[in-house]
Parts: sequence; structure tokens; C-alpha cells
Amino acid sequence: MKHDELLLKAKGLITAGKFNDADKILDPLKNEYPLSQDVARLWCSLAMRTNRAADALAYAAEIYAHVQSDFHKAHWAHVLGTASFMLLDLSAAQTHFANALNHLMALAKSGKIPPQKDQLKISQSAENLFASGKAEELLWTICAELARLDIPVFPFAGTLLGLVRNGCLLEYDKDLDIAVQMEFWDACCAALEQAGWARSPMRIEYANYRDYVHPELGITLDVCGLQARGKQIVGGFSLPGYPGEYQRVSVFPKFDLIQRNSEYGPVWFPRQPEEILTAFYGDWRTPNPNWDTVISALNLERFTLLVRCYAYHRLVQRWLSGELAKAWCYAHQIALKDPDDALALRSLQWMERAMMRLNREIPVWPRNQPQRRVYTRMVADLFHEGHVNFLQAARALGTHLTVCVVSDERVAENKGKLPVMKQAERAAVVAACKYVDAVMTDTPVSVTKEYMQQHGFDIYTFACASEQERLDKYKLCESLPAEMIQELTYTSGISTSDLVVRILDGAGSKETDAKGSA
Repeated sequence: MKHDELLLKAKGLITAGKFNDADKILDPLKNEYPLSQDVARLWCSLAMRTNRAADALAYAAEIYAHVQSDFHKAHWAHVLGTASFMLLDLSAAQTHFANALNHLMALAKSGKIPPQKDQLKISQSAENLFASGKAEELLWTICAELARLDIPVFPFAGTLLGLVRNGCLLEYDKDLDIAVQMEFWDACCAALEQAGWARSPMRIEYANYRDYVHPELGITLDVCGLQARGKQIVGGFSLPGYPGEYQRVSVFPKFDLIQRNSEYGPVWFPRQPEEILTAFYGDWRTPNPNWDTVISALNLERFTLLVRCYAYHRLVQRWLSGELAKAWCYAHQIALKDPDDALALRSLQWMERAMMRLNREIPVWPRNQPQRRVYTRMVADLFHEGHVNFLQAARALGTHLTVCVVSDERVAENKGKLPVMKQAERAAVVAACKYVDAVMTDTPVSVTKEYMQQHGFDIYTFACASEQERLDKYKLCESLPAEMIQELTYTSGISTSDLVVRILDGAGSKETDAKGSA
């Protein structure tokens, strides 16, 4: 069998998890072609999958010394960094990753970037288990099973985000996330393995984080251990016996769990999921496809060397693959965590130059700051200047404005007549206003604190044309605390009723214009 065919076969065996068979092919090839980069790539990949990171480190060092181009130097520096990372020599890993970045910047200075790898095409016949609902079914099944064993696991991280923000799992999520208190950790892991979940080997074995794979569906389950610390709850990645720079600590405000019913039995769920999400994501209602939980989380206690190595590893990996936008996002996140990281800042500059030269769009990273969300209800019939003034003032109260355009029936109940424009027409006009972020058409008449909290609204606002209207509007939100209510000034001199009168009087006709100018 030819050299290339042997490599292709070995690659297939590695993908299939048949490491011993792959080793039988690659070891002789390594001896025959010791400086072949193709052989070395597969051999080092296999070595790092089979707990031989030290051997991979030694071999990668030989190849790094042999290759000449900045692209290949960057690749093998990344391999050296990855192997050192797995061996928990974080200082060496940081040095190797920094070396890789310097080679990539040298490549950029010469006007070159790594070729962009073709994205893997997902077969159209392949079922998206997250979009189909099977992943969520699996989530509630395991949560209910563990609850019956008195193990209070609950949805966490991206899984919790999808359930609260979208009412279902994120369609393009990669795994399920659950959390459990550390006092139940051993029992939880034992129960999962008893239920058939296979433990995935991890490059670094943490004391409070573990991956499992469902044997039939292939869905990955991330299990996160949490524990109380004073008035806080902490999680992350724990490496007992190692110094603080080797830890990743994420901090949450204390929260309670409550039991909820599911199709599979009672399950546990956070009583205050919004508090967990705000700690984690900040503005969790704004989707961010480039979010990386390990690095991006806003509640990291410190940007430790462990987290920095994760960030450098992924930054170099994306850059080597020609994914400049993704690489830019990692460099940007490092700079957000450590504004003095000169390497990340220089990387940003060179990637931006390359993207501008290639006419690629530079990403916009969401601010991820907690939002002040404003809510209001209005008719908005025959949309006019007064409506615009009100919406502008309402939007100025916060960072996000949601408008409920009330139904035709509700207008008829209040005013004794139907509006001129139908609800769908009024909603379309309001949605087109630049001050409005979202429009709703079906909301309760009364505005309660529970409704505001359910949708994450901080302020309820309105304007009143008369004292009677003021009394009526305050009555509809009488259960809200005063700090959640904000009355705005009504624009006088213009109203829908005025416009109707003008139209009935023949506004716009030459005769009317003549009378008006007399």
C-alpha cells in the first residue's frame, strides 16, 4: 500500500477510535519518514489521544526545528503548546502559543494568511437532534431519573440559556449542560454511568467537570460541579493541588432550586434562572454565536494562566485554519479580559488589516452588559409625530424597548370604536421605528411584577393625554413597585383624533388649503 493510502487509512482508524490499529501503521511510517510533516501530524495527534503527550512534545520539537516557513513554524509551535498544556506545563504552553502567534503575525506582515479550510458539510439527511427535540427529551429524561434518586441536577450554562431565552434548547448547540452540588458529585457520576452514559476521556481531568456521551444518540453531556462559598456559589475547572493560576473559578450569586413537572416526572430547576444567566453572560438576551463559555464568561473570578492558555490555543487554532473572524473574536476576548495583553492587541491589528485587504467583514462583539429593558403598550393608530416622540423618550429610559401594540378589540373596548388601522398594520409601522427593538401583539391587559420579571422588563412606561387616562393607566399597573413605573410627557397639539378630523374635513384639498391660508 502506498504512503498516502496508509496515511488515509490511519486517519480513518483514529477517527473511528481504533488507536492500536492506527499505531501499527504510523509507527513504521514514522521510522521510515521521520521528518514527514504528514506522518508527524497524525502520529502526534494519536499520541496525544493515547496519553503520550510527552512523546508528542519531543517529536513536534524535532519537526519545528526542521520546517522553515512561518506557517509551518506556527503549526508546530501550536502542537508544542497543546502537548505542554496537556502535561500541565502552562508556562511552557503559553510560550509556545505566543511563538505561534508571532509566526502568524510575521506571515500577515508578508501579506499572507493561512488558507481557509473547507467547512464540513453536514448531510441534509442527518437529523439535528437539538432542533428536533430529541436532545431536550434526553435532557429531561436524565434529570427526572436523577431526581428520583434524590440527586438534584438541573439545566446549566448554554442549556439553561436556551430553555429560558428561547423556550427550547439552542438549535445549534453542541452538548447538554447540567450542574449539581459537589456533595452529590460522586453519586451523580455513578448514576450516569449506571444509566449507560459513557465517560469521555478529557485531556485534563478536573475534579468538578466531566464529559459523558450517550451511547445511542452520541450527544455529549457536560456535568459541572458547584459548591457554596459564603454568599456565593462557585464552579469552573478545579485542579486540586495546583496553584491559583491553574484554576478556572466562576462565581454566581446564591440561588435556590425548585421542582417542576416534566413529561418524565419532577425535575429540578433554578428558581432565579435570570440571575445565573446574567452572571454568566451579562446581556444574555442578545445572541452571540462566537461565545466561548470557558473564556467569555463574565463571572470569571480571575483571568488565570489556565484560561489564557485555553484562549491562546483556540486563537491560534482558528487563525491556522484561515478562520480570521473566529480568531479575531478570541483575540478580542483576551483583550477584554486583559487590556495589557500586547500579543492579543497586535494579533487583532494584523487580522484586521488582513480582513480589510480581503474585503471580509470585521466582527462586532456584543457589549454583553446587563440591559435595562423598557416595556410599553400603545395603540399607535395613524402613526404620527407624537408617537415618535413618545417612543424616542421611552427608548432613552434604557437599552432596549419592547412595545405591545394592543388589539383592535381592546381599542374598541376602551374607546367605543375600532381603530382606523388594523393591529397587524399598526404593529408593522411601530416595528419600523428606529427606537423600537421588539414588538408584541398578545400581552395581558394588566401589567404585573411577575409578567415584567418573566420577560426581563425593568421599566413600564406610558404617557397620558388626560387625568382620566392617567388614572386608568396607573390602575393597570397598580401592583408594580413605584421604581418600575415611569410616566412620560404627552406631546400636545397632535393626536390620532386630530388627524381623523383633518381627513374628514378634506385635508389636502385645494379648497381647504385656500381656506387655511385666508
